[in-house]
Amino acid sequence: MASATLFAIFLLSALTFYPPSTTAQPVTDANGNIVTNGGRFFILPRFFGAGGGGIRTAITGNETSRLSVVQSPLETDDGQPWIILSIFKSGFIPEGSRVSISYEYVELGDSVESNEWTAVAGLPEGTLVKVGYQNPINGSFSIHRASSANTYKFVFCAADSSFCGNVGIVLDEAGNRLLAIKQDSSFEFVLVELPSALSK
Repeated sequence: MASATLFAIFLLSALTFYPPSTTAQPVTDANGNIVTNGGRFFILPRFFGAGGGGIRTAITGNETSRLSVVQSPLETDDGQPWIILSIFKSGFIPEGSRVSISYEYVELGDSVESNEWTAVAGLPEGTLVKVGYQNPINGSFSIHRASSANTYKFVFCAADSSFCGNVGIVLDEAGNRLLAIKQDSSFEFVLVELPSALSK
């Protein structure tokens, strides 16, 4: 009797569980095309003319290398290409999935520069998105549909579930448009996928 009950529970769970990679809607680019998991993209603002262009790394504050993730100051600048990789093994990126956002590895002598987005707390502007920064918050980014078709936002959640927040824009004293983890507003963006021949 117990084995029949266990088998029934197994069957019920197997028939009702759908992993996000097969049921979630795929992330699409600015033109509505399904984007490639692990592809290279420009991350551009939903509305141009709102004070900035695409997303890139930059030197801000007292940094000596490009550790800050910022919105480009010129509206005509597409930023830099970013690799967006879902943790799900599929050909597309499912909406709501955890993602790694990075750029190509850069070798520096015997070491490799860290290039993946992380969240760093305790900075004057709040919790900021950085690359290669020491002691980041343990957590992950995810991608979600924003207010209209083909428009998305990133959300960061700490691994200990202490907080989740939208990735938005804050200004520093120098006027840089820094990506930050904010509770109330988000940076809404569209993706423009680079053709594979141009992405390397």
